[in-house]
Amino acid sequence: MRITNKVMQNNALSNINRNKVLQDDLNNQIATGKKIMKPSDDPVVAIRALRLRSDVSQVNQYFEKNIPDAQAWLSLTETSLKTTISVIKSTVSECERGASDHLQTSDRNKIIDSLKALRDEIYKTGDADYAGRYIFTGYRTDTPLSFGKETTRAYEITETFNFDDCEKMSYVDTANLTGITEANYDDGSHTIAEADIDNLTYYRFRLAYDALDGKGATVTANADGSKTIGTDGDTVELFKRPEAEDPDAKVPAAGVPAAAMIVNDADAAYKAVSAPGATGLCYLIPSTGELVMSKDVYNAINNLPEDQKNLNISYNKKNWQSTDLRPEHYFYCKADNEKDMHEDPADPDSPLIKVEYNPDYRFNLAKSPDQRIEYQVGFDQSVQVNSYASDVYKHAIGRDVDEIIKLAERVTKAEEQVKQFEEMEKDGSLTVAQKATLGTDLAAAKKAETFLKDQLQKTFSKYITNTQGYLDDANEAVTLCGNRDKRVSLAENRLNEQQTTFKTLQSNNEDADATDVAVRLSSAEVSYEAALMATGKMIQTTLLNYL
Repeated sequence: MRITNKVMQNNALSNINRNKVLQDDLNNQIATGKKIMKPSDDPVVAIRALRLRSDVSQVNQYFEKNIPDAQAWLSLTETSLKTTISVIKSTVSECERGASDHLQTSDRNKIIDSLKALRDEIYKTGDADYAGRYIFTGYRTDTPLSFGKETTRAYEITETFNFDDCEKMSYVDTANLTGITEANYDDGSHTIAEADIDNLTYYRFRLAYDALDGKGATVTANADGSKTIGTDGDTVELFKRPEAEDPDAKVPAAGVPAAAMIVNDADAAYKAVSAPGATGLCYLIPSTGELVMSKDVYNAINNLPEDQKNLNISYNKKNWQSTDLRPEHYFYCKADNEKDMHEDPADPDSPLIKVEYNPDYRFNLAKSPDQRIEYQVGFDQSVQVNSYASDVYKHAIGRDVDEIIKLAERVTKAEEQVKQFEEMEKDGSLTVAQKATLGTDLAAAKKAETFLKDQLQKTFSKYITNTQGYLDDANEAVTLCGNRDKRVSLAENRLNEQQTTFKTLQSNNEDADATDVAVRLSSAEVSYEAALMATGKMIQTTLLNYL
């Protein structure tokens, strides 16, 4: 191959250009600190860089965003639960005070006021929120736990019970003591004897709410077999088995000799089911929110097969107090929509569109919704951050307090009745017959007072046990919350190490070694200058110099 001056010149210029390109690459590396500027510079480094950047991005998301959010949610939950535990402990203390048999009326009233305040505080704590999201309401983070104000909204609610939810209760029959006054005590129709005062027992299922609407109630053994109760006095079969495949082939009731009947007079219902020899009696009392029954009905239910001891009670309620818990967080229910949207938009008198909540509740005997809010805190690792209101903020807490209040009111009335009769006895104008009548009434009033005080004391003692159960539930929730927080902390430590490891690998893959690049750049500059000098010498001498 013949080498001419032109070839030598072209080769020299090409080598000088390659040296300049190398200097440019090295200059870019030292300026940017990166090995490559574009994938074609080194495809292997580029592919590895994309993978490592994706890993680092995920770790940063978990470590810098998800974990702090999860920890904040869990911290607020734990704080709220610990506050609840403190309030429940105070409730236990008040119940212990109330169980004393030496209470004066003023002392009892103070205890009742304290219990009211503590009950309201428990439910207000349940309305805690994190960044505008309520933390105990499952997926409905935009809806508070309680109504917060007096509200009118129609709900059709279904509660599920099992046989263990049935309670044995006592009722003090005070006859017509409260109807006796100074004007009628001796008219012969209001005299009450001690034998008329009795302590009776009955059995009941207590609903989550009282002050129900007296229409549209249903009592069924499960979600399939049902019959609607209409107005006061209507009846429905109790614990009816599911229907057969043939809709017309009804399976008979499973040996329970009773029908549920709506009765708005609670005292009359208690007396009826508690009366000696009462059989086949079962009443739904809207005012108190109870399904009460006589002993034979209780025994018949107890003798049913285990798979038939589950009970659904459906009812309507539309008037709500500010501290009432919203049923959509607990039960299967249908409610009027809150935007007053009608089935026929053109007809304002058409029914409101119903909103359905928790359709699976009817078949969920655990009674806790499966509405877990989870944070991704690692590769294929998530942690539940929310606790359920149904596990801690139970309706029974407020219902217990309400029953104590009602019973305390009965005790107060009995005490006032005794004082009234004692004051009447001091009237010197009474005849012997009047004094005898008054003495009989006073003895009956004192017996009623004794029975009611004893019942109140036992109720306080019973609710000490109940409240201890609520305390155990709250402690369990705190423990679960602590366990979740521990898992998040472990994930945080692990991600901290992973973040360091991935960033080190990313740096080793992408970042240029400044010292090495500087040395190579200096060497390239020396080579460049040498190339220029050599090329200059070569170009100066041509064939013409020898002609």
